Amino acid sequence: MPQILLGLRPLASPGDALQACLAVLPLLVLTKSGWSGVILVLSAVLGVWIVVAQRNRPFDLPPGQRRWMLGFAVLFCMPVLAIALSQAIRHDWIGRYYDSPARFLLCVPILLALVKLRADVVKFFAYVVPCGLLLTGLVISLKWNLWWDTTRVSTHFVDPLTFGSVNLTLGLFCLLAIDLYQKDEWIVRLYKFCGFAVGLYLSVLSSSRTGWAAAPLVLLIWLNARLAGYRVYAFAAAVLLSLAVFYLSATLRERTGMAIEEIMTYHWDGPNRHNSVGARLSFIRMAAFLLEQNPFGGFGDRGFATFIGHPELNRYAVVKTQEFALNAGFHNEIATNAVRSGIWGLLSSLALFVVPAVYFGKQLWADCKITQRLGLLALGYLLCTFVSGMTTEVFNLKFAASFHAMMLSCFIGALLIRSSSASVNLKS
Repeated sequence: MPQILLGLRPLASPGDALQACLAVLPLLVLTKSGWSGVILVLSAVLGVWIVVAQRNRPFDLPPGQRRWMLGFAVLFCMPVLAIALSQAIRHDWIGRYYDSPARFLLCVPILLALVKLRADVVKFFAYVVPCGLLLTGLVISLKWNLWWDTTRVSTHFVDPLTFGSVNLTLGLFCLLAIDLYQKDEWIVRLYKFCGFAVGLYLSVLSSSRTGWAAAPLVLLIWLNARLAGYRVYAFAAAVLLSLAVFYLSATLRERTGMAIEEIMTYHWDGPNRHNSVGARLSFIRMAAFLLEQNPFGGFGDRGFATFIGHPELNRYAVVKTQEFALNAGFHNEIATNAVRSGIWGLLSSLALFVVPAVYFGKQLWADCKITQRLGLLALGYLLCTFVSGMTTEVFNLKFAASFHAMMLSCFIGALLIRSSSASVNLKS
């Protein structure tokens, strides 16, 4: 097991300090308010320091990987650019709209510094993430926070949708991190599996279905990649385990049943009752209509208030559903940004998922087994985040945007340096 904080010795350099900051990121992300924001600011300052101090040292990457690195740097600038372009067209300058998008911008120097240092922080995450989930479970067991709803558990500053989504994502991370860099000892495997189980349990406890659909997809990808010689038996075991969990959890059965019923009773050519799944389907249709009305300028967060009660929206969405979107957002990462920033927000949101997915997916066919497993881990994380983003905004809350942006930066940095090492080895 690696020394999580780079050993007990004093931090000898800004590079050590940057890795230490990022290494503890998942530890208290759901239990300490402001944790991810503070780490982001410290890491960004250290990243700028490292990049400037080592400005004469070239990035030790082959041309192909260097292009990917620069592409990701541009990608992380896109959310801020989308806000700026749409506001310039609308002549409507509101500073708070930049809060969450700026989190990705601050990760540009972090990514560049990690590549300069050739630092793989994911090797620390493999041990810190299970610990973070166990700590979250301990906090919840000591004091349930029922402020949001008497049946929905979360921590004091995280809404149940985000709480359930992040716990599920990190739980699946623990499963994918088993034997990540080498064959783990049985005690380490048990430790990571406990993190997986606690993450799933906390997600179910939140009663939030956000991201649940990603779990079977990630499990299937993992089984196909990691248990290739036992696919039939592994698949059968996974199905039996999933059925057992489903029937043993009343919450899971109830919430899944409600979702199926709401989908089956949704009217595509008539008004619909305001419920969880039906409202989200209507939100997507509303977003498509509003994007047509102002494709380049968007509406900001509340600029479409004049369309409440519009005949086109009344066809399928009751006024309560329309007002909910106005006051609480569209509960969809892509739809929310398309309405807020027009085509620029749409492209930016899609790019944040598609571009990393393409890069992570390419690593599944790498020659190095560790690179393959890292690519699978990163792809699984991104898939969970994407599926969650279809039912809630995953990058809208500042703490969530900070956390996901830094996690993606660390995944990308680790794969860039490992891919470049593999390229050098192949040439030599």
